[in-house]
Amino acid sequence: MKKSNHFANPFAAWGGHRLFHVVAGTLVGAMVVTQASAMLPTPEPALDNSSAALQTAALNANNPSNANSNAQAVNTKITASLVGVDANGNETLVPVTAETRLQSGNILEYQGYFTNTNADRVRKMTVTMSIPEQVELLGGVMPDFPYGSVDGNSFSRMPLRGNVNGQNQEIPLGYYKAVRWDIEGVGLNDTVMVQYRAKVK
Repeated sequence: MKKSNHFANPFAAWGGHRLFHVVAGTLVGAMVVTQASAMLPTPEPALDNSSAALQTAALNANNPSNANSNAQAVNTKITASLVGVDANGNETLVPVTAETRLQSGNILEYQGYFTNTNADRVRKMTVTMSIPEQVELLGGVMPDFPYGSVDGNSFSRMPLRGNVNGQNQEIPLGYYKAVRWDIEGVGLNDTVMVQYRAKVK
């Protein structure tokens, strides 16, 4: 868990789009895909807190005049970087922009930043990030002890196990549709970061 208030936005070209909206008190990302841009996962932070703002969020979610105050409960930023290697053999992360051209086989690192902007400490923040259809999960999932899903609805502790070709075994990462984390004790203005790596199909 790290503390930060400002993040670079490599998707400035999308500034006119509504990337997030409030549904029943929970922020849900609206995925924006353009021909020249990276595929962004859908972030879904859910809070477990007793603050008055969160108690009333579900009641006010359908009231447009209150949407802005509800949306401020969690500030969400998603970044994507192209993983590469420099001339010295060191790994590099190059931020993806709307002009970035991606090819099959490219490796992307997705990072989600979730800042608690409530008036109180959050006891538990459950963070879910979808895996876009254009990519498949490779690994690099952090922090530890994540949950995974092959349908985007039911989650179990990773690695997932199931019946593959008639045998009970670990389900290949390529079948995952979303990753989830339960993060305890997020203080006021604290930011938690989650990440995973995926390969462009």
